[in-house]
Amino acid sequence: MRPSCRVYQVASCWRSDMSCPRESIASVTDEERFLFDIQGFLVLRGAIEPELVAALDAAVVANEAKDHDERWAEGLPVVHGQHFTKDTNVENQIRLNGLPRLDPVFDQLIAHPSYLPYLKAFMGEPQLVNTWSISKYAGREATGWHHGLPIEDYTVRNGEIFSPILNVITMLTPNHPGDGCFTVIPGSHKKNFTLHHERWGSAGLDTPGAIEITGEPGDVFLFTEALTHAGAKKTTSRRRTTLQYNHVHQHRCSPMWDHHNARHYWMPPSIRARFGLSQRELTRWMSYTLPDRDVPGAEKSND
Repeated sequence: MRPSCRVYQVASCWRSDMSCPRESIASVTDEERFLFDIQGFLVLRGAIEPELVAALDAAVVANEAKDHDERWAEGLPVVHGQHFTKDTNVENQIRLNGLPRLDPVFDQLIAHPSYLPYLKAFMGEPQLVNTWSISKYAGREATGWHHGLPIEDYTVRNGEIFSPILNVITMLTPNHPGDGCFTVIPGSHKKNFTLHHERWGSAGLDTPGAIEITGEPGDVFLFTEALTHAGAKKTTSRRRTTLQYNHVHQHRCSPMWDHHNARHYWMPPSIRARFGLSQRELTRWMSYTLPDRDVPGAEKSND
């Protein structure tokens, strides 16, 4: 029998009372559906195997330490901004965009079996659109509360959860209090009122209902984009790194065919060719994108 993966609140942090090994995660339980619906998120403990976590972290460190050739973006019709791959615009933070372009090891998180059942259960027909890493260093300030999906877009009908946008966060380093963890307001994906922005604009545990999402390397934090979330202030000295794989329902992929977010999602055929069947299925919309779509007759959206 698969072990329970119950999550409960302790001292303003969400922790698991039992490890949930990767091998045991085969399907979504009724308990997990219940928790995801009332909280807006789940934490899967020990979801990613330690060897892969170590390889992913090493790849992040190596790519943060070097400059990147941005000629891949030449010819893209709509790309704005000065930093495509390595973004250091935020003080005490390094962001890497388009992870599979940087190292094949990042492919292994695409359609990873530890969380793929949750994508299908809570989205129906998911597609991976963005991949990036965030490394926070001492002094990184808290971010503002936000959510990228209208709360009315999160629905439950006939016992089926539907979230058009769902984020998968993989922890590569410890995420303890003071490390600049994700901060969320559980249940806010169903809120009917808004907190006063001037008083409660930035992440902090003094915000009503706010908690930190803490964990260890290999834990996965899965949440609907309708959930109000932010990043806490970084006060510890060590590096804190997470990987973020953003998924949308396939019916919402068409706006991505243009290149406003090309630095995040665009993967040339040479990269997609190395994907396995499940990975190709989760990224099949990329075959319709410019500049090198491989579906004949596919039309570009100009909206």
